[in-house]
Amino acid sequence: MLQSTRIFKLQKEFLSEIRLYCTSIKVYGSNEQGTKVKVKGFTNQKTPISPQNKNIQTTSPSSYKPLISKYPHLKKPFTKYTKDSIIDATNTPTNNLNSNNYNNNTFVSSHYKVNVDNILQYLDRKKLVYKIVGQEIIIKECPFCPDTKGKFDNLWKLYISKETAAYFCHRCANKGSWIDLKVNLGDLTLDQMGVIQKTSNANNNNNYDDINPTDLKKLNAYSAELKNHPDVIKKLTGTEKGERGLSMEVLELYRVGVTSQSFFVNDQWEEHKCITFPWTYLDSKGNVMALRCKLRSTKEKALQRIEPKGGKWGFFGWHTVPLDAKEIILTEGEYDAMAVYLKTGIPTISLPNGANSLPITLLPMLERFEKIYLWMDDDVPGQEGALKFAEKLGIKRTFIVSTKQSDPNGPKDANDALLMGKDLNQILLSSQTIPHDQICGFSDVKSIIHAELKDPMSVVGKQSQWFPTFNRLLKGHRKGELTVFSGSTGVGKTSVLTQLSLDFCKQGVRTLWGSFELSVPRLAKKMMTQFANKNLEKNIQEFPEIANEFNNLPVYFLRFFGSTHVDKVLDAMEYAVYVQDVEHIILDNLQFMLSGQAKGVEKFDTMDESIEKLRKFATQKNVHITVVIHPRKQETESTLSINDIFGTAKATQEADNVIIFQRTKDQKYLDIKKNRFSGHLGSIPLGFNQDTQRFYEISNIDTSNDNNNNTIENNNQDK
Repeated sequence: MLQSTRIFKLQKEFLSEIRLYCTSIKVYGSNEQGTKVKVKGFTNQKTPISPQNKNIQTTSPSSYKPLISKYPHLKKPFTKYTKDSIIDATNTPTNNLNSNNYNNNTFVSSHYKVNVDNILQYLDRKKLVYKIVGQEIIIKECPFCPDTKGKFDNLWKLYISKETAAYFCHRCANKGSWIDLKVNLGDLTLDQMGVIQKTSNANNNNNYDDINPTDLKKLNAYSAELKNHPDVIKKLTGTEKGERGLSMEVLELYRVGVTSQSFFVNDQWEEHKCITFPWTYLDSKGNVMALRCKLRSTKEKALQRIEPKGGKWGFFGWHTVPLDAKEIILTEGEYDAMAVYLKTGIPTISLPNGANSLPITLLPMLERFEKIYLWMDDDVPGQEGALKFAEKLGIKRTFIVSTKQSDPNGPKDANDALLMGKDLNQILLSSQTIPHDQICGFSDVKSIIHAELKDPMSVVGKQSQWFPTFNRLLKGHRKGELTVFSGSTGVGKTSVLTQLSLDFCKQGVRTLWGSFELSVPRLAKKMMTQFANKNLEKNIQEFPEIANEFNNLPVYFLRFFGSTHVDKVLDAMEYAVYVQDVEHIILDNLQFMLSGQAKGVEKFDTMDESIEKLRKFATQKNVHITVVIHPRKQETESTLSINDIFGTAKATQEADNVIIFQRTKDQKYLDIKKNRFSGHLGSIPLGFNQDTQRFYEISNIDTSNDNNNNTIENNNQDK
């Protein structure tokens, strides 16, 4: 009885506090018609806020400070240690602030920052009434709660962090990350995410018991084999050209080993001696165990493999990290990790995919560290990866290491710095956090400009392996750009784009495909045919092997089909960039995506708004977006100009590149109409192989419509 009285008194005091606070604030919002209104929060008569007013934002007078400190759980409602949050092998508790109420939750670090404008725009979009109090956004009616029945005690229970967008409802206990919020509100369905998370690596957990005992025994035996190979020891410990300058003690500590592996080279299998780099963990008894292992040929650096296939992600050197460590260094490569540890003694581990990606399943293992150093290669891919990973890990606790120290001739990575006799401790001390994203000085870009002048090829982007003229004109495929791709119906836009995306995907560019007029199986079949370079229907017996190889490509698909609001597409794109580190996104096509969403001249406004959002996304997330826009209807098959692309001029003005797939009487060619990077324009004549569904360059082109080149197919290839 006494306890019930005490709880009631506390609730009454809290309600009184809230009412007092609301009388001193001004509430802004828009009504159901979207008209801006200005209303008082609560009057002295305690008149409640009108339910018609949406998107409420509050500002508190400086003279009034609510006594929220009396309720400490409101300050940080997102922090909770649970048994389920411990997923790393050391059994170190991690602060999983983002677990939610469904099984396929996406871990988001508590250090991850979300732009508050993006949060508010999303809440406006969902027509959720909110107010801002300090560092939290409080929602009037939690969309996950049972009916509030109009009772004030049931309102203003859902809290969202302004920094991380992690949310928690004090009434229904629903909680999760920024991504979880979108999932639970229906903007990221599990079906859509199921396509994006296509590999078995999508769901790591702390259960290592499912590792095959045979594989485990084999992986753990590699390190013992090192002492039997003096040539490998010389390669790893020597200081001559091509050697690594490491010590035997460090090699043994990191469990580096030796084995042999067959690689398919020049149409035949070759046996190679390989150095092994295990992804380690500690078992329940504290023994160092290998989770998976990266094998790299001692002859050809490019020949490497991770075994066993389909296993979990891990870190090279994780077992060396003390349980009480508060700082850690992440490097791009294994040799770099050992070089840094050799000279600094600070716990250092290596990323499993280098600069390509940081799997989110590994983020909980890094949650406990107060400071993280990212020591990536000091080149364009390495520094781009560092910026991308710093956002995932939290920019306030992440420090970027510059190995070259503004010296263009300096070492590219930590192992080079070791071999050149540089002071790695001094290099580490010079590391810096990411500066303000909207402010920079000349010193921030000086080294970038010098590097570009010295080595122009370092900034041109990925080179096409199948279309040499593409490289000559556009110079390459670069992140952060928007490409508008057009062409008449049936010319083959989808086919050439699937081939181009495969071209870059095979080189490690992580790709997200969104076709709004083709189903995922149909699109994937086309890409598999191009990938295999053979007619799958005539070689059905090879399908399992081809499918396994295709599944290893970093390509993902959206299941959206037909009319889809651009904001829902952007939500899925944001998820793919965060979870899968996607770098290239193809949307085919804009008219299908926006169909039926507006009529008359309003559809041009809708299209312009979508282009603006896509342009902003490409720049902010540093990804390349290729968007297909059909041309206006043509009465004849004359060549298309940039002005023939459907819509206003905004699309072509915002775009970095404009490419039109032209078709004349007996020719097809890619017509580069805009190239912001280098300014080069021109044509790429193409032929087509019906069996392989691949285009190929041909040497001559005649744009006067009288070329008799009969190698070009004129039938419809767009589908």
